[in-house]
Amino acid sequence: MRKSNTSGLLSSSYLQICLGNFLLFISRYMLLPMLPVVMAGRLGVSLAFTGSIFVLLTAGMFLAGPFYSYLMDTYKRKYICLLSFAIMLLVNAACLFVQTPVEFMLLCLIHGISFGLATTTSITLAIDLTNPGKRSASNVVFGWTSRFGMMMGVAAGIAIFMYRGFDEVVYLSAAVGGVGILLINMLYVPFRAPIGSKLCTTDRFLLGRGWIPLLNMILIALIPSVLITLVPDTYKCVVLMGYSIPFFAVVGTGFFISAVFLKLLFKEDNFLGQIISGLVVMILATALLAFPVAGSTTAPGAVLLGIGMGLVTPEFLLMFVKLSQHCQRGTANTMHLLSWETGISIGIAIACYTTAQIPESLPVLYRFCLAMAVLSLIFFLLVTYPYFKKKRFR
Repeated sequence: MRKSNTSGLLSSSYLQICLGNFLLFISRYMLLPMLPVVMAGRLGVSLAFTGSIFVLLTAGMFLAGPFYSYLMDTYKRKYICLLSFAIMLLVNAACLFVQTPVEFMLLCLIHGISFGLATTTSITLAIDLTNPGKRSASNVVFGWTSRFGMMMGVAAGIAIFMYRGFDEVVYLSAAVGGVGILLINMLYVPFRAPIGSKLCTTDRFLLGRGWIPLLNMILIALIPSVLITLVPDTYKCVVLMGYSIPFFAVVGTGFFISAVFLKLLFKEDNFLGQIISGLVVMILATALLAFPVAGSTTAPGAVLLGIGMGLVTPEFLLMFVKLSQHCQRGTANTMHLLSWETGISIGIAIACYTTAQIPESLPVLYRFCLAMAVLSLIFFLLVTYPYFKKKRFR
């Protein structure tokens, strides 16, 4: 059985920043499933167009990235996190008042900038508040809250949209985010003297040795991302015992099972076996979705997809960390986040374009997921893992 690495890690300050990060991701991802559809209807443009605008979410993160290190070393990190978090919530609320495509594009860009800065500073705060000997475990737990928050946010957003409408989703997103801001505001962060960072640098932004895992992570993130967006006439739900349950609520259940129970089956540092197992499970999950047995539901595929993601994503984060030097843990975490968010934005754009072109798009998207799962495993075995063995620092 795997020996726990989290002993001594669960301080109140660390739990606060983890919970704040969890609420940040819930608040953000509550809006993503329905924004392309709602904005297409309100602005009178195509679904393919609004989906393509979502690439600006990641573009904003890349535009602001070179300034991350300077801002966090010049100003108090806690207040940067609070300000950027608050700006993201204001942008979410502003979606209720958008009237032109240009305004929506601008909001997406500002959202990406503020979200990127909020997540990067929260990552840095989590590292600062963790005992140096526990930082690898801290990275995994913190990354787990991000992924789980994403799935819970998507599921909650869809459920509220189904029964209450888009405006209520925005209101609840703001409320959840407000609680996250309060938690971070109550956080005590020890003083750290500025180190004189350059105005523009790749520190805390891009990890030079992380480009190959980044490409692999984008392929993996494409799998859930194309299933996030709602098409106008179909809500992605799993029907169990006569009840419609959001697809990503079931995925989140699988993710939780994986994170809490199944990882006990893997030995310490057996990340190779864990990633391969996770990708194989994701292949099986997407195969069940793409080629369902007559009369079956999507529940088994959804659970397996969550289990596979729970096995794969934490180990990819550790891979980024092991490719970094001791002072680059924050950079490794941000690079992992950038790879994930890039895949999410591209996947949403692909899903919207496919839906706009093909009336019955869901089977096509399921097959696309299967292809990406197979490609992710091949790329990992032939490219990523050999590269990692050659370039790792620890």
